[in-house]
Amino acid sequence: MKIAVLMGGNSSELDISLVTGKAVNKALNELGHNVLACPFENDISDVIHVLKEADLVFNALHGGEGEDGTIQQLLEDESICYTGSGPDSSALSMDKHLAKSFARKKDILTPSWLHLNLDEDEFVDLSESKFSYPVVLKPNGSGSTMGLTIVKESRELDEAISLASQFDSRLLVEEYITGRELTVGILNEESLPIVEIKPSHDMYDYECKYTEGMSDYTCPAELFDKLTEEIQKVSVKIYKLMGCRHYARVDFLLDSDDNYYFLEVNTLPGLTGTSLVPKAAKAVDMSFNDLIAKIVELAVND
Repeated sequence: MKIAVLMGGNSSELDISLVTGKAVNKALNELGHNVLACPFENDISDVIHVLKEADLVFNALHGGEGEDGTIQQLLEDESICYTGSGPDSSALSMDKHLAKSFARKKDILTPSWLHLNLDEDEFVDLSESKFSYPVVLKPNGSGSTMGLTIVKESRELDEAISLASQFDSRLLVEEYITGRELTVGILNEESLPIVEIKPSHDMYDYECKYTEGMSDYTCPAELFDKLTEEIQKVSVKIYKLMGCRHYARVDFLLDSDDNYYFLEVNTLPGLTGTSLVPKAAKAVDMSFNDLIAKIVELAVND
């Protein structure tokens, strides 16, 4: 099969996309496919003619237009078959405020939050809000924890806003919950084993995500069977609620009372050497190449 691997893009996560694209490219070659590497930086029109020649586009983009539904809609308009969620699901999942709102309407626990639009809100003051420090401040539509800060006191707020606004004019101020970081990979509407993340920093930030040795991982996570089943069931519920397809990843925080808080859905989770979905797949004896082959199969048969 002729498969084009779409990677790069114009988002702040370009470098991660290129690493994912390289890994996917290698796997597809080993699986015997005719692979067309399609990196681009600014305009997808530079490679659209190559994408049209392929039987399938493997979307290895991360963040920005590659994950918010823009590129997905373009591929749909050109009747190009591609991996990953469609335009509407991608747009919903990328918008943390909307995704959390959808989850709350379905009685899914998620940390309390305040949605800010810097294009409209000239001054941000949390003193009269329901929040007490520390809080988590992050861009509403960015991934890989870029622009995220744990704000411990009011004097740190302006600097955190300045950082987050480099990635998005819409921000989230979120209740800070101390707990265990869990993530659940979903493949074809079925949950993979839960991964527990133990970062060396206070949070699972960019460095801890993408630098070997900066985080420890346990898969399957050491949880009681009943709790494991509950979290996996809710993960699939969220996956379906957001309209995801083929594969995705759902992130949670688990507090000391075993309350699990939904954080976000990643419709194009990383497929690198340190990525979480491949770790979960490995726990059920699915190699990286097997995982890539399964995603291809799901896309072709969709």
